[in-house]
This record gives sequence, structure tokens and C-alpha cells, in this order.
Amino acid sequence: MKEVRFADYRRYEAHRVEASNAMMALLAGAGMASHLLQLTHGSRHLLPEVFPQVPHIGRFNLRTEVARQILDAADTHLGAMSIPYALALHDDFLGGCIALLAIAGKCTAKEVTAAGSLAAKHPLIERCTGGSFGADSLGQLTTIRLMRNCMIHAGGRADQTLLNDVAGWTPGTEAGWVKLTGNNPRQLAFGDELSFGHGEMILALAVTKVLAREANQLLQPTLPRDQWADMLIDDLVKADPHVLRAPDFLRRARGLAKFHYGRLKLTDSELGDARLRRLNS
Repeated sequence: MKEVRFADYRRYEAHRVEASNAMMALLAGAGMASHLLQLTHGSRHLLPEVFPQVPHIGRFNLRTEVARQILDAADTHLGAMSIPYALALHDDFLGGCIALLAIAGKCTAKEVTAAGSLAAKHPLIERCTGGSFGADSLGQLTTIRLMRNCMIHAGGRADQTLLNDVAGWTPGTEAGWVKLTGNNPRQLAFGDELSFGHGEMILALAVTKVLAREANQLLQPTLPRDQWADMLIDDLVKADPHVLRAPDFLRRARGLAKFHYGRLKLTDSELGDARLRRLNS
């Protein structure tokens, strides 16, 4: 099933791609900087003396060999910083999905409030839609979320909650994790220091992409068609506040419906009714 590219989904996809590009740029930049510093091998000068025109170089006031060692290990630190960012973007998108379900009357305000954490959002969406997320992807997200929690609350060391989680992995969850990261957290013992690297970054980005797509697909048959039509009208109005009274309204609405909402096959009648609702609101 294809996605419906409603405004919040497009915004999430843009932010996810932007975050991914930034993470990879920083990782590649560290590698390029380390490679460049090979040219200064043996120098006793500090970096601000070698590269005085580089902004903020004074905060990296080290000899080139020491700086190279730090840059070569940058992926571990970048992973530790970027994984919470990727999860935060996903959390925000799911919150938007739940808000749409609440508008449709599929969940109560109390349920929305109770689903304040990322751990609670996927189960609520499943209950509201009657569908389910892929077990392996959801399992991998749970593990990366628990690893993030260990990093924040347990000094970056494995706690019992994480160990219990990976002990219950399905073969598919484990195989997918190992394939993407090259590591297996099932080998961890209590108190072991967690390692975040390029593989964990890729996994966090990949699994949140898959689950966001699945959330999109769960929404499609659950939200009423008039709500989808109203969302399309919102899209149009944000692009042009005068579009509702424009003589070419229907042509423009059809174009947007085909381009971003094509999976729904909204009719001219549904688009016209949504236009009237907006004009009369």
C-alpha cells in the first residue's frame, strides 16, 4: 500500500532526510578532517596555529595526532547524539497521527494524554486503527529506544530492562539488527558500556522510516474520507489563501489529490464538499 503524503507526513519525511544528511555529513566531515591531518603528521603545532582561519578552531586546541584520534572515533559520539534526535522526530510524527485519530473520534483526550511517551504511541495507534506495526521493526525500535534510555539515565551502560528486552527478541528482529549494525546487543551483560556507531545510526533512521510509513498506511482506512478531503483543502489554503474562491479551484484540488493523496482517489464531489465546509467554517 502506498503512502498518502499529507502535510505532516511530508514535513516528517523532509526533517528525517535533513537529519540523515546532516548525520552523514558530520560523519564524512570527521573522516575528511582526519585524512587531511595526515599531512601534518609529526607536527608539534596546535591546530589553531595550523588552521587559524577555521571558525571555532580555538576550542579544538590540540596537536594534530591527538585530534586525529578523536576524529577517528567520532562515529561513536555522533551516534550517541543523533539517535535521540531521530527518535524525537519519530515521536513527534506519531503524536500528529494520534491527533488526527482524536479528531476522527477514534481515541479520547485521556488516551492522547496517556500516550505521552514514544513507548505508548505505537500501541495506541494500533488500538485506534485495529491494525498492527511490523513486529520486527517495532522490536528494533524498542531496543534502540531502551539503549537511548540507558545512555541518558544509566551512564551509557546496559541496564536490566534492556537485557530483558533483547532476550525476548524474535529471530527476525535479531537478524535485521545484526545485518544493519554488525553488532548484537544480546551479547551484553549488566553494566556493560553501550557502543553507538554508524550502524546504530543507520538502524534508527531506517526503522523509524519503516514505522512512519506503516503508521501512514494504518491511518488511510481509519480516518473518514471527509477528514482526508479537509486535510487536502488545508494544504491548498496554506499554499494560496484565496484558492477556495478561485475559478480553477477544482483543477488545482484535483492536481493535489492526484499528486499527494492519490491512494485515496478522492472524488470531485468530496473535494467540493470539503471546500464548502471550509468556506462555511
